[in-house]
Amino acid sequence: MTIGGMEFKITRLAFDDDVRRILSATCPSAMCVKDISNRLDMPITKCYRLVRLMEKRGMLRKMDGLESNIASYQSNLRTINLRIEQDRLSIDVEFIDGGKRVFEFCPRQMAART
Repeated sequence: MTIGGMEFKITRLAFDDDVRRILSATCPSAMCVKDISNRLDMPITKCYRLVRLMEKRGMLRKMDGLESNIASYQSNLRTINLRIEQDRLSIDVEFIDGGKRVFEFCPRQMAART
């Protein structure tokens, strides 16, 4: 269980439409940022920014380059499960590389974030 800022950033990213599109595009195989940008018709600067954030949060894995100097990225997100139990919101995140995180919020914490 982790309480702090990172869990909120992961869940906020996971519900972003462009982030979901990047995860879908990179799920079957790794892609470089330029190819992601072209496939999704997304500005390259926005794509780079989101890919960096997603890599930092563990949602994307940096793979060996398709070419020697070009990095490629692949989705590392397996599942996100939301649960409401009594007065707590729980978010279970499972990563393809085997990592797992469980985040729990009580009503006070959620109110402080709005």
